[in-house]
Amino acid sequence: MSSIDLSQYEADIAAAEAEVTRIREENAQVAEEHRGDRSADAHEVLRRGAASLAAARERLEAARVALKLALKTGSPHGLLAQEGVVSGSVAVAIPPGTPSGERARIVEAAVAAELTGVARELGVVLAAPADRYTRERPGRDAEGRTILDVAGHVEGDVLMPAVSRAARNARRG
Repeated sequence: MSSIDLSQYEADIAAAEAEVTRIREENAQVAEEHRGDRSADAHEVLRRGAASLAAARERLEAARVALKLALKTGSPHGLLAQEGVVSGSVAVAIPPGTPSGERARIVEAAVAAELTGVARELGVVLAAPADRYTRERPGRDAEGRTILDVAGHVEGDVLMPAVSRAARNARRG
């Protein structure tokens, strides 16, 4: 992997860290403005601030995982297992208009072997079919492939999906 590619990952991390810092500062200011205010409107403003901070933290973690994957695999796609958590992404060629049953088979074939290998590395087994661990990103990559984020966490001796059903179905409409 060239240093130009790595510098882009590092720039993505720096931008995500700056965004987290900015949102924290904004949230602190909003919290101070609404201190003692128990109205529903104040609660909603604070809830939105917390949600935006959580989303920014997720983007920061995704940028860190992308850098680790690039260092490990030389590709922006792959799976990482660390501290009982599996995260990463897989690029899959899914033709437009593919029926849902065929789509599930394509995703299963693309994700199953890699996910099973990571589960074995953690000393656990999969709790669900491989496609249950995925969430589709909007759009396609430069090669026209669908990008699937993959997430799971260890509970006992089982790797559980860490993607909600609502998140999985959000892009499939």
